[in-house]
Amino acid sequence: MGMGMGMGMGMGMGMGMGMGMGMGMGMAFGATPPELGFRPLTLQYDLGPNTDPSFPDQLLPKECWKDRVGPWDPDVLCLLPLTEFIRATNWDTIDADIVAERPRLLDWKPGTAGYQDFVAREIIQLQLLMQTDRERYMGEIVAQHDNAPGYWVSLMAVNNREHHNTLVVMNLAVRIGQIVAAFYKVKYHRTRPSYACPGLLPAFGPPAHASFPSGHSLQSWLMSLFLEEVAPAYKEELYWLAKRVALNRERAGVHYRSDTEAGEFIATKCKAKIMALPANSEIKELLERAKNEWSQPAAIAPAIAPV
Repeated sequence: MGMGMGMGMGMGMGMGMGMGMGMGMGMAFGATPPELGFRPLTLQYDLGPNTDPSFPDQLLPKECWKDRVGPWDPDVLCLLPLTEFIRATNWDTIDADIVAERPRLLDWKPGTAGYQDFVAREIIQLQLLMQTDRERYMGEIVAQHDNAPGYWVSLMAVNNREHHNTLVVMNLAVRIGQIVAAFYKVKYHRTRPSYACPGLLPAFGPPAHASFPSGHSLQSWLMSLFLEEVAPAYKEELYWLAKRVALNRERAGVHYRSDTEAGEFIATKCKAKIMALPANSEIKELLERAKNEWSQPAAIAPAIAPV
């Protein structure tokens, strides 16, 4: 799941999606904008009289610095609404929704009638993708392993100056996805495809956690579903990108198709739980602020009317 998003744009989107998608976050409070990154500077001290000063040692007037803290890093800010999601929604009961609405997603479980045949069919599908798609998509697969959110940034030309709240929303999607995916991965404890069929030989990994659900799928769909609320005109493009990133994990041989579909299903349920919160919820207010950064109509008519 790790989609680490080091975005290199002063966006502060760090999130190691090692669970995979990451947003450049390294899971820490470093939160240093790229433009303020490491720069070597040699200082010489007290070389003697009549030399240049070692360093400027005077304070600025307090009016210049007393309230200066930012701008806040979007990945740090997203941790605040994240706590509301954890506290105010029953995100940890979505497994009951899977059983009630999509029980076939669990046909891989040992003890289920025909589970070995179900797994075998999914492995065959991954073998076909290995033969037909993997080489062609490998550059994309590797780039998206820990930096997938950058694709959403590129798709929408997001930047920290105009879309600061949008970046907070994106980081929130990745963070929620990490927590929810980890919870259900531990709960279902599914073996990775290449453990069942070593011949799949993924080019890396497989990642060191369980297979079901796909964290990349869950995080990708959360990102697209959240951004759909922010910029609805991008809906088709956002859905296309979520599907593509999720499918690339199958092309890589690290996820089954049912992992991918479960990620989408769980993401949809997470969004529904958020949208059921009161209008003054922290997350909904964040989404509204982000929406104001785009000023788009709720829907856009097609450029060419159907015949």
